[in-house]
Amino acid sequence: MLRANKYLIAMMLSMVGWGVGNPIADIAIDFIDPVSFFVIEIISGLILFFLVALGVPSLRKAIRQVPWKLALPFGLIQPGLSYLLGNVGWQYGTVTTGAILMSSEVILLAVGGAVFLREKLSIWSVVALFVGVSGAIVVGIAGQASNPETAGQYVTVLGLSVSAGLIGALAFLGVGLCGAIFGLFMRGLKSEINTIALTLGQMTTASFFSIIVLFATQTEIATPQSVGNYFYIAVLAGVIGTTLPFLLFNYAAPMLTTKQTALTLNIIPVVAILFGAVLGRGLPIGAQYVGIVLVLISLLALESGHDDEKDSGLVSPDFLKS
Repeated sequence: MLRANKYLIAMMLSMVGWGVGNPIADIAIDFIDPVSFFVIEIISGLILFFLVALGVPSLRKAIRQVPWKLALPFGLIQPGLSYLLGNVGWQYGTVTTGAILMSSEVILLAVGGAVFLREKLSIWSVVALFVGVSGAIVVGIAGQASNPETAGQYVTVLGLSVSAGLIGALAFLGVGLCGAIFGLFMRGLKSEINTIALTLGQMTTASFFSIIVLFATQTEIATPQSVGNYFYIAVLAGVIGTTLPFLLFNYAAPMLTTKQTALTLNIIPVVAILFGAVLGRGLPIGAQYVGIVLVLISLLALESGHDDEKDSGLVSPDFLKS
């Protein structure tokens, strides 16, 4: 029991870290380009790992045990593409919109489990999925219309003029999709995998990916001289929202049921919205409350559909056994 609580607490703390990191990132993105911020936060998290490794033998040992076959695809998806999309979302969306739309990860994970892992979905789960998607759409549309930073603004994408708010909403949904894909991979992770080494591999892969994106987009990296203290806010977002929660998540995920993991995912939007309000990033308004309620109802319904102790996250599909 104590052992299970240890892993559950670690998982909850990882969600708190991601939740707190969201509004901090939203502040920094007001003054730093999304790509430049992506580089700063990811590399800051990687540097933190190596600094801590100087005094922790298990971290130093992990440097020589990185499972690159897993770390490369994992890192490109999460935190790589996920964090890049998240930064685009923060540029064109609000904390409330982002927190709720990114929580669609649970809904997409349920769909992915049914399609790829052949997990059974009851009729109530299907209804819950429909309700959750409807709620996410309401939150996204309401956030797009009410965000004073992007209302009436358009972005040119492939020669087409697209609403800035719509770009933000789609980016946040992309984060949820990346999280769902990563969750499916983690559910098949073998327990003997060194999760600390896996985290290091993910952060290293994402760091190289961020540099490639920086050069490909010809973006100028932000510095303390160019953006002042917002550079250090970006570093703080990287420390709180990358290495620490990923270490805790990778440590706990193989030892918990998918129901336990899904339950803790609800911590992220709650912490993000509340901490965002404390930092002056605003509260939900109007129809967003309706969408939030629909999403939360959907999440609770999906989670109640899991088998309690029989629902193990260790499926070990063939592509992870080799």
